Amino acid sequence: MSNVNAAKLIIENIQLLEQSKKLLEDEISVELFEAVDEVIKNYMDAEWDGYYKFSEDYLAFAPSQWKVKDSNKFHQNYFARYSLSCENEETNGDYNHWWLSSFLKNDVDRIIFNFYPWQPNFAKCTTKDWKAFANEQNQLNPQIEQSGFKYNATSGGWYLAVNGIEPEIFIESYENGNLADALTPIAEALETIQKTNPYFDKIVQAAIAKFGRVEVEETV
Repeated sequence: MSNVNAAKLIIENIQLLEQSKKLLEDEISVELFEAVDEVIKNYMDAEWDGYYKFSEDYLAFAPSQWKVKDSNKFHQNYFARYSLSCENEETNGDYNHWWLSSFLKNDVDRIIFNFYPWQPNFAKCTTKDWKAFANEQNQLNPQIEQSGFKYNATSGGWYLAVNGIEPEIFIESYENGNLADALTPIAEALETIQKTNPYFDKIVQAAIAKFGRVEVEETV
């Protein structure tokens, strides 16, 4: 379709597009994000801490044993954490305008879970230090990439792409009022994280041994 024909189609249906945008952003996406929060929160057991507010802010979780301190920023409290994001933020690739598009099967962008350290919680660890350390650890722990994670040497992090949801399954779940039923790919990714976490724990423990941990003053 030419740009002229596409423009004509958009102009002729501009009010429908306005209504669709409102429905997508104010209803469908909100329900999706809330379902994602609940599915991940319910999947993780008592040995994990989490900030499950993707519908409001962001979503991140980490093993309780990685906790360093208490602050009002969840991701700053741990040596490392997993978070929900999209692949274009890792690779600087093309991106979709709406999150829903990335959750669904498409050829542009995908939802991912990534693993990142919070460097300030290590006593002596610059960005350069971490990248060199992560490159070494990626070689020492090939099981991580074998499990499906990809290593990003530019950032010194790993990420796991989530399979896209079939549109038909999403529609059926939305019509039934239970979007959690459509989030099987999220649950499958979480299972991979659980199985691979022992290797990430080895990396965290090796980082603590190499860089040390910051001293945190206890609050009374």
